[in-house]
Amino acid sequence: MESVPREHHDVIDQALRLVYTHHHRLISRLYPSAFKPLSLEQLREGPLGQDLQRLSMLASGKAKEAKDEVVLAIDSILQLLFWPAGADDYMVPRSFWETPLGRLLAQAKLQAFDRSELVSIGSAAQQLGVTRPTIYRWMDERTLNYVVDDMTGRTFVVRRDIENLRRVAEEFIGEDALAADSALGDF
Repeated sequence: MESVPREHHDVIDQALRLVYTHHHRLISRLYPSAFKPLSLEQLREGPLGQDLQRLSMLASGKAKEAKDEVVLAIDSILQLLFWPAGADDYMVPRSFWETPLGRLLAQAKLQAFDRSELVSIGSAAQQLGVTRPTIYRWMDERTLNYVVDDMTGRTFVVRRDIENLRRVAEEFIGEDALAADSALGDF
């Protein structure tokens, strides 16, 4: 992890230990003799460790990567952290983005997007004709992709997702459907 910024070393190691601990807990219940102990160095060299190191480099501005690859890597990490066994889906608590790992991932994601591809929560609500709480709900449900700016604390929605949601709503369920969903979602 020599090229990884010093401030991210502990964050990466804590994430690797956390996932490894959960893996050990699950495998010990499934088939204990299948568990193979791994060192922290081995975990760093594995796919998760490599993804975390790449994202660290992106977050610090030391590397550049296609946004689709960045979003895919972040989603993979979030699934490992938040998708419980037996669940159909997962949800990332908004408070996660305030943790050191959440801030690292958020900064990497922010670096992958051009500022012109992002809009504020208020602007997204206005463009879709819904309330801000509806935008937050859609973010939580992953209907709208979003980026948190670690430096300012502001949250931005991906413009492409707003345009896609608007187009789908207009094509399939009519322009009034967004307003109806907003009214129902705010109760």
